[in-house]
Amino acid sequence: GNMPLWVALTAAVTGITTPNTSLATVPVGYFGGNAAHRGNASIEMLAKCRIVMIEKWEGHCWADCLANPNSTACLPECDVESLILDTLTRVKAINPSVSTVMYFNTLLDFPFYKVHGNFQSQGADTIDSTSTKPIILRNDNGMNGIFVFGFDTDVGVQLYIDFIKNMTATGVVDGFFGDKWNDGAVEQNGEWVICNHLCGNVSEQQGMAWNAGKKKALTAATDIVGDGPYFANGPPFEGDGSNFNGHWKDTPWLRKGDPRDGIAEVKKLLANLTYVYASATGDQKWNVDPNSPSSLQGACVGDCLARFLLAVEKGVFLGANGWDESYDKPLGDPVGDAVYTPAGAGKPATLRRDFASGTYVVFTYTSATKGSGEIFWEGKPPPPPQLHKMM
Repeated sequence: GNMPLWVALTAAVTGITTPNTSLATVPVGYFGGNAAHRGNASIEMLAKCRIVMIEKWEGHCWADCLANPNSTACLPECDVESLILDTLTRVKAINPSVSTVMYFNTLLDFPFYKVHGNFQSQGADTIDSTSTKPIILRNDNGMNGIFVFGFDTDVGVQLYIDFIKNMTATGVVDGFFGDKWNDGAVEQNGEWVICNHLCGNVSEQQGMAWNAGKKKALTAATDIVGDGPYFANGPPFEGDGSNFNGHWKDTPWLRKGDPRDGIAEVKKLLANLTYVYASATGDQKWNVDPNSPSSLQGACVGDCLARFLLAVEKGVFLGANGWDESYDKPLGDPVGDAVYTPAGAGKPATLRRDFASGTYVVFTYTSATKGSGEIFWEGKPPPPPQLHKMM
């Protein structure tokens, strides 16, 4: 049979592509996955993004396994990695400068990953100290039957590190979404447990070894990725963080409140991080049709985009999960921070920020914490709102 495209390309491409942090235009990101096969329009949309993070539910494995826990989609042979790699390969074929991220949990060993077969065959999932069988947990979306990486064993730690090495070696994975970053073995009421909706028991010695092993695995994983994007979803684990964080879901200051809260948060995050994500939406779900025109539309325009631009710095990305023509318009580096002008002489308070292209943003307050923002691209006023015909 034909070898998958990503295998053929592997020999030609090596090295991590770091996210393009230029502010020449709006730095946009995507995070999600679709069960349906992506048509070219979806791939072309992704290829316009600076950073593309693909969820564990890309392709059919997740949806089929969720629907039927006895399905072969719940087994390592489903190989969700190759489905994610296929999408990322198609994106890189259009735009090699996209920085790509694969979802890989730091606690839950999902059974439809091919690599789960390695953990299984080498006895490298965490064993429950009471039942002496592998611990089985439930994920946040209600999927049962999920194993736990055996960080309490040397082989479990090594298999995790090898996976990170092998995926980055494909040339189409530049980083990872490390979900459950801060989850480990904890002591509850004198018992050591590892939990996610359900709990498994571990001995104290096993729990301590598990936490030490996870720390070792995460340190090695982030070293391999280097300046590639490694989203640590959670606080640092035993002092170990990563270079990428923020809101992968519903950034509060993009939608409401005083934009100065967003400015302050971005500055605080950038003090410790290289990359910051500010999503205007959630992670796109498996049941979204990637080939419907509505799924290709950017989730942040108008006031939302104005709020983002008031806070943006190099290294900050807007999670839009789609495209809008405004994301291509000239921006340029900010001339400085946003300038607040208090209300006076019958005029409302404003917050204004200017960019090198002549583009500027004005947020006009209607109260101490409310108002709305407008973008003057290259210094021109926004067109009056039009009634769009339905497609």
